[in-house]
Formats: sequence, C-alpha cells, structure tokens
Amino acid sequence: MDRLTRRIPGAVKRRVPVVRERDALREQVRDLYAQLDQERAERPSVGGLHGTYVGDNRMLISTTWGGRLLVPSDDLSLMPELVASGTYDAPFTAFVQRHVKPGDTVIDVGANVGLFTLLLAYQVWEHGRVVAYEASPSILELLRHNVSMAWLDDRVEIVPKAAAATTGPLPFLAPRRYSMTGSLRPVEHLLSTENRADTVDHIQVDAEPLDVHAGRFDRIDLVKIDVEGAEEQVFAGMEELLASGVIKRVAFEIAREWMGEEWERFTERLRRLEREGWAFATISDTGEPEPISLTAVFERGRFSQVLMHRSGT
Repeated sequence: MDRLTRRIPGAVKRRVPVVRERDALREQVRDLYAQLDQERAERPSVGGLHGTYVGDNRMLISTTWGGRLLVPSDDLSLMPELVASGTYDAPFTAFVQRHVKPGDTVIDVGANVGLFTLLLAYQVWEHGRVVAYEASPSILELLRHNVSMAWLDDRVEIVPKAAAATTGPLPFLAPRRYSMTGSLRPVEHLLSTENRADTVDHIQVDAEPLDVHAGRFDRIDLVKIDVEGAEEQVFAGMEELLASGVIKRVAFEIAREWMGEEWERFTERLRRLEREGWAFATISDTGEPEPISLTAVFERGRFSQVLMHRSGT
C-alpha cells in the first residue's frame, strides 16, 4: 500500500478511506505504546516471592511476563534474583516484548535455562523460530525441560553446543554453586574468589560457528549473545552471516574483565563493523534503543546489553 500511495499528494491521501484508516491505526498503536510506558512507570512493586521448591533440586519460577521455568535450587547466580523479582535484565525483557514480533527468527546464544528463550518463543509465536545454543550439560537438561513444559517445541530448536569460531570440542568451565555462569574463557579466577568460593569443573563441550546457518534463513531478526566473556569467539564464528546482511540486530553483553586478552581483538572487530555500517545502542528501562558511541562503550567496559544494528534501521 505504501508503494501505491507514495506518489499521491497529501491532500488527496487524506480523502482516501484506506489511507485514513491506516493513519488512524498507526496513531492508535502510538497511543497504546504510550499508555504501556506510563503503566510500567506507575506500576507498584509486587510483594511476595516468585518461586517455590518443587523437589529434585528444582525451583519453579513464575516470571513477571507470564512464563514458568525450572532453575537449580542451589544456584547462587540467577536463582535468587528470579525468586525475589520474577525477572532478570528488565530493560532487555522490555526490548524483546516491544521489538520481537510474530514470525521473527532469533538465535539465542547462551540460552542458559531458557529465561529469554521462552520469552522470545512467546514473542515470535507460531510461525517464528528460536534457535537456542547451550553448552553446559546440567543447564542444558533444564533448558529442555523448560521448553517442553511450556509446549514450545514447535518453535524452539535447541542446539546442545557452544557457539564459537570453530567446530569441535572446546574446554568449558562449569561452576557448581554459581552454575548458570559457565564459560569457554579461562576465567576460573573470576568464577571462584575469596568472597564467592566455588568448585569449578573443567569439562569439554561441542562447539560450532553460527555460520553453519548461512543460507538457511532469509532473515535473522535478532542474535542475542550472553556467553560470559566469549563474545569475540561468537562474533568470529558469524562473519559470513553478518556480511550477508541477513542479520538485522545483535544484542550482546560486554564485560572487559571476563574477555582478557580477547578484549583488544573484540574492540578492533567492533570498530571494523562500525565502518561497515553497523551502529550501536544501549537499551533504556522501557526497552528502547539509545544510541551510544563505541568510545563510550569501551571506556566503560561493562554493559548488560549492547545493541548492534544497521545504520538507519
């Protein structure tokens, strides 16, 4: 319709019923988003807990957005936050709810127990697709349970591997007490400290680059990456996808201390991507992208989510 009406003068457009209806619908959508933002700002905090113990070292969490998922009851990384508040990373949650649409295709790298995998699956709905990567064997079991429990097997594809630069086995650190913070990076000194003592198991996991999906999808609307410092390896493994133009947005965590010697390579990579037409943003509390310079990103060195998208989109 936009192509048909683009050349019609504005005065004439306003007299065409279908154009008036379209404009009215757009105005209604804007009003609804404004009301939603106001309700979120004014919503009182809800008391009480969002989790209950269901046996077999499992807590059942009731999320604020309506999902249900099982998490390890002895985990000290994400479980306490989910039980206390029913959510984690509220800005990114709001971003997903506002910008991931029915029919979208999403790749969730570092799916963990499926907190965002489930939310993404609800958003893409019946005709969308979520490809969820998780390497930790113990966490992978819970991810599978949570996807099945939510009856989302029809739209979620679980890949029991790490996303990396190469194909094959890789060393992986699997903490026991902070079990949802496993990493491909040699960061045992960060996983177990004097104030956060933990037992860290050294295991091997299978890995593959995201470029194995090159040519598979016409469009990948979002790649979400949360891999505890291994972001450079994930980016190195999706160069073909990024160059092809099929990826629309990438959301990733930045934690300089977790990246170690890969930090410089990662910053150089992001600078090159910027020259190739990618822009960067943080995410506001209401889920809206807020432009930021890479210089500011690198100076701070730690963000729960940085959003990368093509300039002008």
